[in-house]
Amino acid sequence: MTPFFYSNRIHYLATRVFEAMGPVVLSAFSILITFCLLQPVALWLDPTFSLLASRSTGKIAFTILVLLHIMLLLTTTPRRFVQGFFQTNVHFLTTLSWLKPFFGCFALFFVLHALLLGGLIPLGIATLHPEACALIPSKAFSLLMGFVATFFLAWTEEMIFRGTLFPFLRLRLSPLVSMFATSVIFSLAHDLTNPLTLVTTQWQLGLGLFLLGFFLNLLLYLSKTLYIGMGAHAGLVFVKVVLRRIPLISYATALPWWFDIDLRMSLATHLLFTLVIAILMIIYRKRIFSSS
Repeated sequence: MTPFFYSNRIHYLATRVFEAMGPVVLSAFSILITFCLLQPVALWLDPTFSLLASRSTGKIAFTILVLLHIMLLLTTTPRRFVQGFFQTNVHFLTTLSWLKPFFGCFALFFVLHALLLGGLIPLGIATLHPEACALIPSKAFSLLMGFVATFFLAWTEEMIFRGTLFPFLRLRLSPLVSMFATSVIFSLAHDLTNPLTLVTTQWQLGLGLFLLGFFLNLLLYLSKTLYIGMGAHAGLVFVKVVLRRIPLISYATALPWWFDIDLRMSLATHLLFTLVIAILMIIYRKRIFSSS
């Protein structure tokens, strides 16, 4: 292989990445400009409110704005891509066949998350409070609403990142490059006020989000369905929803270096996700690398 060959190869890959990422970057700038225009209105209504920092109304507004930009993006894509978008992200909701695999994945990842936390109890890192179970009847409606919110969170995030961004990048890039790029964007999008903090001061959280995103990308690519990843995503999140309402576990004051209350920042979680991703890539290497 000559240096000229490698130079042409790098130029070709750079061109493909630029062509794929160009519309995504323009959409990101468009969203940022829109928020800059809307923020003064939000401050006029409430001087303490921030559309980018709020975890409730702000996140809903951001999600709606992104979905609107997705609709605009679809106008620039081939008809086949548009059909695939609705087939993957919306059409499955019109049937009942998705419910069993969704709830199966939901239960599996809910239990795995709970078992991971339960494993901290014998180590003295966490303490179980079974008496808190008495709160379940009074918190039943709150838990139901929490599940509904978790479902829509998982659906919209999977639709945005795995159901739209990943297949859009796949129009021009290989599966692995598309997974990597989607996972980076998924990570950075979780801190809208300053995404670079997830690379510098909060890199542990950024790494955890990247690995989670890569794992969910693999689930979409291998299953060809959105609801499998939705179930896994919702199951992992719903554990936190339950613990916010029912304090079943408390943590020690001094935590070991490999653990954090936010599991996305824990080295143990990073290693676990890395192991699972490596196993999936080894088992399905022909499907993943043959299309690269």
